[in-house]
Amino acid sequence: MSIRTIHRCSAALSLLSVSSVLAQPQGYMDNTALSERLKSIATSEHASLSTIGESLGGQGIHLLTISGSDKPHEQPALLIVGGLDAQYLVSTEVATRIAEDMLSEHADMLDAMTIYIVPRANPDGAARNMRPLTMGHIGNARLVDEDRDRLLDEDQPDDLNGDGVITMMRRLEPSLDDAPTHLADPDDPRLNIKPDAKEGQVASFTLYPEGLDNDSDGRINEDPFGSVDLNMNFMHMWPEHDPHAGRYPLSEPETMALVKFMLEHDNIIAAVTLGKHDNLINQPDAKSKDITGRAPKGIDGDDAELYKQAGEWFKEATSMSSAEKADAAGSFQSWVYAQRGLPSFAINPWSLPEEAKSDEKKSDKPAEKPEASDEPTLTPSPIGDISQETLDELAEAYTNMTGEQVDESMMTQVTPQMIEQFAAQLGIEVRRVKPDAEPEAEVPDGKGNANKKPKKKLSEDAKWLAFFDEHGIEAFVDWEAFDHPTLGKVEIGGFKPGIKINPPADLLDELAQKHTAFVTRLLEAAPKVEVHGPEVKDLGGGLYEVRVTIVNNGELPTTTRYSRSTRSVKPTIVRLSADVDHIITGQRVDRVWGVDEHGGRSEHHWIFRSDDLSSETIEIMDPRFGNQTIELRN
Repeated sequence: MSIRTIHRCSAALSLLSVSSVLAQPQGYMDNTALSERLKSIATSEHASLSTIGESLGGQGIHLLTISGSDKPHEQPALLIVGGLDAQYLVSTEVATRIAEDMLSEHADMLDAMTIYIVPRANPDGAARNMRPLTMGHIGNARLVDEDRDRLLDEDQPDDLNGDGVITMMRRLEPSLDDAPTHLADPDDPRLNIKPDAKEGQVASFTLYPEGLDNDSDGRINEDPFGSVDLNMNFMHMWPEHDPHAGRYPLSEPETMALVKFMLEHDNIIAAVTLGKHDNLINQPDAKSKDITGRAPKGIDGDDAELYKQAGEWFKEATSMSSAEKADAAGSFQSWVYAQRGLPSFAINPWSLPEEAKSDEKKSDKPAEKPEASDEPTLTPSPIGDISQETLDELAEAYTNMTGEQVDESMMTQVTPQMIEQFAAQLGIEVRRVKPDAEPEAEVPDGKGNANKKPKKKLSEDAKWLAFFDEHGIEAFVDWEAFDHPTLGKVEIGGFKPGIKINPPADLLDELAQKHTAFVTRLLEAAPKVEVHGPEVKDLGGGLYEVRVTIVNNGELPTTTRYSRSTRSVKPTIVRLSADVDHIITGQRVDRVWGVDEHGGRSEHHWIFRSDDLSSETIEIMDPRFGNQTIELRN
């Protein structure tokens, strides 16, 4: 293997941890516009605006509190966080609109629940993504040496054709050590496909991101503006060897501000994070444990039903059925669940709309059962139709070549094209998970006969392109020839960066309404804690028997099952005033670590002696559901 090939292989793997480029969005709020809009929202009698801290660049991290109570911090609260992943500008837009929709359409729900909204937890990253010709910048303003060459940001993106966006390059005459991997799709030459030998197809070009090798290391734009990915900077399963994870957990002021806010607000009962992660459409792993064998990588098995139910509510409210997968190591939503002990729902705000996903209208006729195959079954992976077996083989080859392990976090931004390019360099076959057989279409043979031929299944890119074309959205840069100084003849073009992450601005209002419907469903399902009793029985001789029951008539438990084992959420305290020496049965102070949903009960029973029962009380103290004192009487 040549030195150039080794450089190419390393470059392919280095791209795994570099975000895709992002076009400057039109109609989205920059930090100034966001501040003004939040101030406008805060003019409502049910809203107030403050900050939870400052970013690395000194910008305020806004907090919008909406509540129908004059004591919002003393009633149960839902936390909504957007803009932590800077390139997901849609998350800020949705979070802001949720606040507006709740105040205008659902203000009555705020009498019993407070909603805290942090619409843009990473203002520095958003500001960078608002600049012309920016990379898909997901982190904050911290400088990071991504390629570990002791230089910072020395290989920035290059807009070679001057169109204002960074797209892709097709290398039309690849060298001998740069074997072609793709060809233009015969059905739509704008798209790139892998050759199908059965169709007699032959690869004709390789793919690169648009740019130059500015530092002459054999790689193109591998060291853009570096940063700390804030959604990798939290404590749970912190990926310590990833250059974007920060020097230590909570090394960044933005992540520290979020954690401090949560720890100072015990009334928060659940959190929703809008960004690159999802655990509502893709159910989280409920089986795997971390290296200690104690903490879950995803969620504890006992909470699987909770997340399944929330996922059903989300799909019903939004009509979404698919979402991208991303490694959750070090993420905010993982920390909230595993270490803060609260239900933590992660939402990827926008995906390919449902009407664009089907190749054709569904038929009422049941699908025929596919014939059995002798070929071994391949395991699906999070990366297109590429099998997990292929990823494992590539990871092993990379480790053997470099001595470095491929961390899971490296896969969060990888694309099928990157995998295909790396596999081609190593001579490894890309094995794919075959889709279900498509219905056959009748194709005329030129003699008046109709021969049946399997209908081609549309790729995700083809479906996206069809959706954009149908709605008149300028999402694609047509391929144009360019003479590259090191790669020779290339064509530059492809999808506008970020177009599949941040929808056109005119779709934001409708999108936010769907997410508001999910938020209102969560508020409806919130724990409804009631105290039944007391029942008092005079046993004679100054002895009394007293019973009190705490009942949860909500659709959600007061705490997750996992938090009850770790005791990471403050318990409900039930305290009898009687002197401990006078109590015959029962604990003077009981701690309730959680009450199940749908009528779950926590029962408390005492027999005690008292000279004056009317002087005795039972105190129930809970930072989420309020405090109350019960006076005892015969």
